[in-house]
Amino acid sequence: MKRLLVAALLLVLAGGCSAMKAKPSSNVRPPAPGVPAGPADVSGIYRSIHQGVLQLRADGDYVLIVPEGPGPTSGTFTLSAGRLSVRSPACGAETGDYHVAVTGEQEAGKAVLNLTAVRDNCEDRRKYLTIDPWVYANS
Repeated sequence: MKRLLVAALLLVLAGGCSAMKAKPSSNVRPPAPGVPAGPADVSGIYRSIHQGVLQLRADGDYVLIVPEGPGPTSGTFTLSAGRLSVRSPACGAETGDYHVAVTGEQEAGKAVLNLTAVRDNCEDRRKYLTIDPWVYANS
């Protein structure tokens, strides 16, 4: 009887622990290579080789954190046919414009977001958005 109770308890615990394992979200995937059409095509978290973090949300909000920068910044962006326009309170009314291209292998989870400044008079924002490629890090 005691062995049966111990075995049942172990089965319950094993079942409970396996149910607690994190399951990957089916809607989280690296961006496809090419020129993104809109914000949903690039939404996710990206990292740079200098330990920067860029989060782009499908609703058009972004957060930028760079260790050597002025601190975390946030703002809004629009994206249409590979043209990114960025606004942030730290830069006042200035809008920054960038070309966006995604390279790398989507299936391997090695997508890279490349931003090239077209026009941005906000020096810190331009510097930190373009200093390094942004590697997709959601996986």
